[in-house]
Amino acid sequence: MPGKYEVGTAANHYISQLYHEALKNKLDVASMLKAIDLTEDVFDKPEVRVKTEKLATFQNLIWQAMQDESMGLAAFPLPAGSYFMMGRLTVNQPTLYKALNLAVRFYTMVTKAFKINLTVEGDSAFLGFKLYAPEQDPQHMFAELLLLAMHRYASWLIADNLPLMVCHFDYPSPSHITEYSYLFPGPHTFDSDKLGFAFPAKYLQRAVQQNDASLKLFMKRCPQEIFQRYEADYSLATELQRLLWKNLKGGVPSIDAAAAMMNMTKRTMMRKLKSEGTSYQQLKDQVRLDKAVTLLTKYNLPINQISESVGFSEPAVFTRAFFNWTGESPSHYREKNAVDS
Repeated sequence: MPGKYEVGTAANHYISQLYHEALKNKLDVASMLKAIDLTEDVFDKPEVRVKTEKLATFQNLIWQAMQDESMGLAAFPLPAGSYFMMGRLTVNQPTLYKALNLAVRFYTMVTKAFKINLTVEGDSAFLGFKLYAPEQDPQHMFAELLLLAMHRYASWLIADNLPLMVCHFDYPSPSHITEYSYLFPGPHTFDSDKLGFAFPAKYLQRAVQQNDASLKLFMKRCPQEIFQRYEADYSLATELQRLLWKNLKGGVPSIDAAAAMMNMTKRTMMRKLKSEGTSYQQLKDQVRLDKAVTLLTKYNLPINQISESVGFSEPAVFTRAFFNWTGESPSHYREKNAVDS
């Protein structure tokens, strides 16, 4: 399947966007491509995935050449080394709450590229971002990197995956939406009035598990670390997403059947999913949407066949569900977002 997810790879969208930004800023692209052993014929080909190591090295080369971690995609430059300095300032805080609050204060002082804030309401915490010049980030790459960088760093600080209750994006669903199920596991809301991610507030009281020595190792692996989920993660939601993806065409398992496949009771599975900030229904909807979008945008398949492939017995039911998820009919979505494969 063109563009199929592989461990250690990233969607062509990212390397292509970096390439065009490097050209726009008149950087020595030829030398950079030679350094990462890539040729120009790899770009703008959605079916070709690229190793995250090459992607990260390319991004780092652009950061260094421009001395700007926003790569020109923000209202003002984000000085090279800002991410590392934020880490130096926050890694010795006792809790995630204190670390994130200090990170907010740090970015408020050092850049006018974006605003960041941390709010808590009931059982939910929200880390929000506001780009001061979103028109300079038309492909939303800087917005994605901000969310990824802060989520990965927060997860690393507590040595556990920080579960995402919902991610809000203040832009339309992108053509590479299938990548979001890996980069931002959990429910997604597009065309939102905010940008950021919500997570269970109880995680704010988790103790920071890192130190200056481990920070150096983490930052040495950046930005590759940003494109990968925290390795110590065991997430029931992630395991269920894999299970559902494999079983969509044969009919989505009932919650009882899924619990049995995970060797636990339905009640236990529901409780664990709630603690991770999600539910079985949300996971079903997300997996069905991700697969439907892939089939709609990359393959010229009839709607009834796509409906069956994502576990719907009737095309009309699939069409209603897809409209509820995206605000568009499957056929209209395909017309707007289809890519050559």
